[in-house]
Amino acid sequence: MIQFKSLNGLSTLVLASGLIASNFMSLNMLAKKDGGIPDIAKLSNTPYSSIQIRSETKPDGAEEWMFNSKQHDPKLVTTIIDDSKPTFNGGVKKKYVHKQDVAQFAIYPKGSDGKLTADQIACIEKMAQGKSNGMMIADAASVQVTPAIASVPIIGPVLAGIFFGQSRKQLGSVASDLAGQWNDC
Repeated sequence: MIQFKSLNGLSTLVLASGLIASNFMSLNMLAKKDGGIPDIAKLSNTPYSSIQIRSETKPDGAEEWMFNSKQHDPKLVTTIIDDSKPTFNGGVKKKYVHKQDVAQFAIYPKGSDGKLTADQIACIEKMAQGKSNGMMIADAASVQVTPAIASVPIIGPVLAGIFFGQSRKQLGSVASDLAGQWNDC
């Protein structure tokens, strides 16, 4: 039977066993065929993301594979129009347009010439201002509550950080929506 003269020996043995067990668990997950390694077909995407996989065979028979993933980066939407129409004099009129625009998740109706109107810009500014004001209000309220939560032993500082971050996020979102509704956006 193993006897420990101090708590340090026991804690070292428990931590070492945990690390060894976690290594075996991760190796086991990677060794399984159906689990562990993420499937590239299930990558998160947006309407503006793209994935390209290319293969190229070299003259010596070697294959080279390239993987390119753009997940809403560089935030561009490319529109390509390649059009040809017959004309009355028997010729062909060709039109080629290659246009890149910044992608927007919040789609606002476009005004004249494909640009936002002054009212739409004012609404966006008011909603952003409401969000920042809501975050400042959340900061002021969290300053009063955070010390009480942080005094909980061991997990208090973590809970205080989570509370502080979530209250800023939620109150900022509510204030942004309220500012949009208040200004008829």
